[in-house]
Amino acid sequence: SFMAHAMMWTLFFLLLLDLTNFSKGQDFWKHHVDYPKTNVPGSKHQYCNVMMQKRGLIVGRFCKQLNTFIHEKESTITNICNRSKICGSSNKTDCHESPFLFNVTHCYTSSYARPPTCRYRAKLEYLRIKIWLACEGIPPAPVYLDP
Repeated sequence: SFMAHAMMWTLFFLLLLDLTNFSKGQDFWKHHVDYPKTNVPGSKHQYCNVMMQKRGLIVGRFCKQLNTFIHEKESTITNICNRSKICGSSNKTDCHESPFLFNVTHCYTSSYARPPTCRYRAKLEYLRIKIWLACEGIPPAPVYLDP
């Protein structure tokens, strides 16, 4: 019947939408969370070179110019989504400010760098900053980090 088909397609699309959110969420954890911090022999810059490659952030013909790795527990990061949507003076509509400072590593390279010569530098080995997250889903989980 028509109603059965309509219901089936509706459920299919809802599931697909949920999987899309799951995929974005998985990317967030893969691209931005390293806890406990991976021990990479060598300089703090070597940490960035290894992690950017290991986490799949060098794709195709471009080196990702900037990435931030957060060195905090998953639960600590996820709890930010339960806070009210407020980001200081920012006028962003969906952002959640952490209640305290986090340990992070910023990795950056020059704008003209191209694979395979993506040479990264760490701005500081640990930088205590506030982070902003976009959160989606029920229960809400982070899907985007605003550096």
